Amino acid sequence: PDIKAALRHMSAEGVAYVGLVVDVSGAHRTVAVREEDWPLQACQVREDGDVFINTVGTFGVSSAAYWWGRLAAAIHRSGLAVVSAKWALWALLFADDWGLMARQGHHEKALLGFVWWLTVLRVPLSWLKVKGGQKFAWVGYELDLNGWSLGIAASRADWAVRWMGRTLTAGRIDPAELREALGRLVFVYGALQWDKPFLAPLFTFLKLHKPGRERRLPLYAKIVLTWLMERLKERRAHPLQTRRTIERAILRVDAKAEGLTIAVGGWSPFYDHRGQVVVSKSKWFSVALSEETAPWAYVKGTPARAISTLELLATTLGLVVLTPEKLAAPGAAGTVTVTGFTDSLVSSSVVSRGLTTSFPLCVIAMELAAQLERRGAELFLEWAPRATNKEADALADGRFGDFDPALRVPVDFARLRWLVMDRLLLAGAQLHKEMERSSAERPVEEGRKQGPRRKDEKLRVKDPW
Repeated sequence: PDIKAALRHMSAEGVAYVGLVVDVSGAHRTVAVREEDWPLQACQVREDGDVFINTVGTFGVSSAAYWWGRLAAAIHRSGLAVVSAKWALWALLFADDWGLMARQGHHEKALLGFVWWLTVLRVPLSWLKVKGGQKFAWVGYELDLNGWSLGIAASRADWAVRWMGRTLTAGRIDPAELREALGRLVFVYGALQWDKPFLAPLFTFLKLHKPGRERRLPLYAKIVLTWLMERLKERRAHPLQTRRTIERAILRVDAKAEGLTIAVGGWSPFYDHRGQVVVSKSKWFSVALSEETAPWAYVKGTPARAISTLELLATTLGLVVLTPEKLAAPGAAGTVTVTGFTDSLVSSSVVSRGLTTSFPLCVIAMELAAQLERRGAELFLEWAPRATNKEADALADGRFGDFDPALRVPVDFARLRWLVMDRLLLAGAQLHKEMERSSAERPVEEGRKQGPRRKDEKLRVKDPW
């Protein structure tokens, strides 16, 4: 379920909410199986012994989860129809866990009314796991209905911090363990969306090395692990209420790469009282880059092969130098929706997905994410045909005729101080050079050979969360 959308809708109402978490015990076994299918679920411990017949959904039978999903959906929708007819109620269902949220004032009637409905239908509830309040954990995430934020549960955040600290101290890791840990971290950063792009170097490292041999952590991976660990220590939740929505585009950017010449440009449209764009009153920037100021644009050969990276750089640069006052309102809390135009489908896809392992595109995505969090903003980067983005195209091409020179924002790219980009570009270039070498060229001393991992060496056994 879309927890973020639910919290945003509720916060917009300006009404206090209270939540309740309800867990089903043995969900699969609440589904009755027709008698002619019982033999398909029969089992025998020993030959000529008793035959045990399951007459309900059985764990391990692939269809059990499907039929529980169908049954749960019917219970869920009928419960909403009965309870919501009288009291406002949000009900989210994930597998066999219900997350219920109701307006304060009649919350006890709405929440207990839904639980009553489950009890009437004889749904077996695990009463020891029932909990709630204005701040509670549900399916591993933590919902705060007072501060309107979504984060990761304390126990899972503690595990992630502990694992990252232990890995950094060791300086080495078996890719098999990293694969397991990444599965958990992807879950963690499903809630902490600004940190999600920082997982890219870890996926790159995993792609580079096969399991079964401990590998030395490159500086690239150490930087992102340190960043993620420190950010998670500082905060494990993000605000989700809407502070302000900017419906019209506040950024229009483009990039140019012809031969060895590269440049980026962008502008922040000025809207008059009729909502019409006035180009001559809009702030703008145009920056020519070179191999000295942007060596990463040449790692793949000609800069044209890094055009998507340059497009995303233009977006990041536009956010930094053209940030409208609306994004920095004093005392404001929550998030801002920002719309930008670019004629790169790749850039808009990276922003919407939040993760790419392509270098150096991934590094620009990390810097953009860090800059967005600093402003409490979310970016929706829309693709626009080049014909409708001609002003940004002209700026990237060094043509400024339609713009007022007095409104140009001067940019000294070499002097800009980025949050993470400088360090990650340097360290990432070293790792991606290693990826280009064949396995025969890698030093044998890189790690010590290990045998197959025993079951008790796996994270889910030795370090559950």
